[in-house]
Formats: sequence, structure tokens, C-alpha cells
Amino acid sequence: MEAADFRQLLTDNPKLQQWIDQSKNLTVNILHADTSQLGKEVLWGSLIYKQSRHARDAQDVFHFYVSPELLVTSTLDFEEDLDMPRHLMIQQMETAESTIEVMMILLGGMVGSVLHKIDGFEERLHQLLWNIKEHNNRKTLESIEEVRHEILLWKHLIMGFREISMAVEEIFGEDVHDGREYKRTAKRIDRCVMLVESYEDEINNMVDMENVVANYRGNEIVKTLTVLTTLFTPVMAWGALWGMNFEVMPELDWSLGYVAAILVIGVSTFLLYLYFKQKGWTGDILRSIDNKGKEKQRQD
Repeated sequence: MEAADFRQLLTDNPKLQQWIDQSKNLTVNILHADTSQLGKEVLWGSLIYKQSRHARDAQDVFHFYVSPELLVTSTLDFEEDLDMPRHLMIQQMETAESTIEVMMILLGGMVGSVLHKIDGFEERLHQLLWNIKEHNNRKTLESIEEVRHEILLWKHLIMGFREISMAVEEIFGEDVHDGREYKRTAKRIDRCVMLVESYEDEINNMVDMENVVANYRGNEIVKTLTVLTTLFTPVMAWGALWGMNFEVMPELDWSLGYVAAILVIGVSTFLLYLYFKQKGWTGDILRSIDNKGKEKQRQD
């Protein structure tokens, strides 16, 4: 901004000055275009190319203004990101055939950085897949929700790159397809989209699996409690009957009344259990317990 030739450029190009004034405080994806003059089309806007998954405001924004003759960008600190080495990208830009190609080189470097970070996300996702099998608990569910939020951030981030790629073709014509850097960056963006969509499907499947397991466990718990409560119904019923304090109760005078009461309660409970077993209302629970016991014996 301090260079004299750049200040002169701003004087000769009011649209560029307007872009600088508008983009100073922008922290969102935004895109504008001017196609009123043939051969002097202009595309400008802002792009969020880095977003922390831990803090909403921890993000980096790239501002750009590109026309067939001119490319102006905001400061981009390449050294902060090892995936965008400054000297290599500048060397690549020196061989570019147009400002559009230079712009696509910059976008390609940013997308490459995103791809590298997605590789780290893939590793965490792989670990989570096995945690669901081995340690399916509340902590695993929280991890799924965290990963799900992260994949939404990736989708939002890549959406901006994809929009610019489409806008470049829209504004500057289909001839940009012939550019080597445009093709390379467009393919890289498509690869990002494919990966994120695939990972999103995996996460949705994990959520469905977790819901199925949670519902099954909930049903098993309710079923177990229902069966146990019903099995103890004879104990409570006979106990309530013989716990009354009426003066005339023949059973109180029986010498074998205590033994008879236990037998009645035991037989009633056993008959009720046989009824449940005949209906198949206890089979899954007993098999689950039996399978867990056998599995523990194999591990020992």
C-alpha cells in the first residue's frame, strides 16, 4: 500500500480502491464480479482458506482482485504453512501464462494445504471407527459429534474454493479450461469434495450405527427390567396376602405354613418363567448373558 506505483494504480482503477475499502474488515466468503466490458472482466472477493476446529474466530481470510491484466491480493504468509512453501509457489507463478493462472496457483496451494489437514482428519476418523467396535460408550458418541462438526467445517471451507473455480470459468470464459494450473487446481478441488463427501457418508453411517446400538441396548434394558419385575410379582403378591393382619387367617395355624408359602411362591415364579420362555420373551437376554460368559472364558 505504501508503494507509489500501487497508489497510482488505485487512482487509475476506482474499482480496485472500492475492493480494498470493502474487504478490510470482511471475515466471510464473498464474491463479486463485473462483466460489463468485454475483455475487461473483473472478479473480486474474500475467501476463508483456514478455519480452526476449536475456535470460531481463529481463521485466515484471503482477499483477491483479478482481471485479465491485473492480480492483487492481500498479504499471504506462506511461511506459516509448510504445505505452501513460498519459494516453490513463486517459482511456479513466474512460469504462469496469465493472471488467472497465477490466481489458480495460489488457490491450488491453499487446497493442497487443506488436503494435507484432511489426511490428519482421516487418521482420527479411522481410530474412531475402531473405537465404536471396541469401546462403544458415551465418550465415543461425543467423539462422533466432534468429528461430525469438523466435517461440516471442511465442507464450508471447500465450498468457497469450488465457488471461485466455477466463477473464474463464468467470468473469464471457457478458455480458462486450457490453462494447466486451472485444470490442476480444479482437479484438486474435486478431490477435496470427493473426500469430504465420502467421510461425511462414513460419519452418517457411524451415527446410524450408534443409534441402532443405543436403541437396542435401551430395549434390552427395558425388557430385562420388565421380565425381572414380572418374575418377582408372585413374591410380592403372596407376601402381601400373607402379610395381612386379619384375625381369621387359617394359614397362621398351619405347622408347615412357612414351607408351604415358600413352595407356593417358588412354583408360581417358576410357572411364570416357563410361560415367558415359551413365548420367547427371555431368550435374547439369556443368550446374551451366555455368550458374554463364553467369550470371557475364551479370553481367559
